[in-house]
Amino acid sequence: MKYQYLLITILFFQIVNTQAQIFEDSIFIDSKILNDKREIKILLPYEYSVKNKYPVIYITDAKYNFEIASSYITQLIKFNSIPKTILVGITQKNRGNELDIFWNDNGIKFKDFIFSELITYINNEYSTSGFNAIIGHSDGAEFNHLLMLKKNNPFRGFINISENLNNDVSEDISEYFKTYNGKKLYYFISSAKYDSPDRIEAGKSIEELYYNHKNTNIIFQNKLYSADHQSVLSRSLIDGISYVFQDYRDLSQYKDYKEYVINYKNIIEDNYGFIPSENENDIDYFFGEILDNKDVEMYEYIVEYVTENEISQILAYDRSWHYFWMDQHPKSIEYWNKTIENFEGTSPRVFYYNFKKAIDSYLILNNPIGAIEFLEKCIKRLPQYNLSFSYFIAKIALENNVKNKTGSKYLKYCEQNYSENRYFKREDLVKLKEK
Repeated sequence: MKYQYLLITILFFQIVNTQAQIFEDSIFIDSKILNDKREIKILLPYEYSVKNKYPVIYITDAKYNFEIASSYITQLIKFNSIPKTILVGITQKNRGNELDIFWNDNGIKFKDFIFSELITYINNEYSTSGFNAIIGHSDGAEFNHLLMLKKNNPFRGFINISENLNNDVSEDISEYFKTYNGKKLYYFISSAKYDSPDRIEAGKSIEELYYNHKNTNIIFQNKLYSADHQSVLSRSLIDGISYVFQDYRDLSQYKDYKEYVINYKNIIEDNYGFIPSENENDIDYFFGEILDNKDVEMYEYIVEYVTENEISQILAYDRSWHYFWMDQHPKSIEYWNKTIENFEGTSPRVFYYNFKKAIDSYLILNNPIGAIEFLEKCIKRLPQYNLSFSYFIAKIALENNVKNKTGSKYLKYCEQNYSENRYFKREDLVKLKEK
């Protein structure tokens, strides 16, 4: 329960809902290479702006696969699991000729169309970050690894679903794994348990090549699904997209929030080509560990940083709880008092349901008189909860043998004005009277 008061929880659904909408369109490109007009599907993220830079995911077989890819990408963006991303769907008119895995003239032309015309058009028309990924299924997956091997390959993310090596370029792939020295490349293969055995073996073969020549600039995964040739697309696509963007919000690589602040933006810019905005949800990740470790110094750093940079507002009420869980009871008391003086966005009802923690801090510090004075302030500020506050004044005074007249006065008030409440019953008043 203790993390329910972290500042991020309050903002979560607002953040999610603002990212739910997208814009989809179809355009036609005049291709000199294909000597044809080619339909291209475009999915832009909600609140797309030329002021920002966006990674781009391309997908072949767009007539069949664009809808599921757009659905997955929209949901992943919605929950901030991947960055806001542009999806480009590439349609085929003659799939067998265009996704030509034996690299005849039609396959080379289609490769040239993608490299020279399509990507150039997308980069000119939209605000792209320079990071491109491509999704292919079946022959599209095999076509992808042929694209990867080309010298002017513009992609650094490959999602190859149901791979094969009909065109056995194992030696070329092996050499590529040995010699690639560019920016980090993400290579995801999915195979289906009930697919053609040669496709499963192809995935295993490429995996073996990778581990024989492991390259720190390439991260690779080959994953087997309980699926057939068609259903493996729906089973694995979301994993592939997530794999390509695994460094986005991978907060586990930072030992603390300060290290995250210093390094995160540079890492994301280097990997994906854009500078991420400060993210309130990222703070929540570090808060749990800070409170568990009672790391007051890092807590103070986080509060100062997010306040100065206007990332989020940490209320006095939030801080009273945070300090309580870190056993910083003088600080906790300070912020409980600030809360009662100025509720500053905190619901009086929420305060009432949780004020007992303030009393606990006073008593841990052996300061029952301070607790009584705090409760009397509470009565003035929230008279609607007078009965419960009065009960605790009576209880603290009589059990700690301080301000007994005050305690007796408030006990009498509770007896005369008793009504059902969340903190005490009539029997509790009888026990207090016996003190």
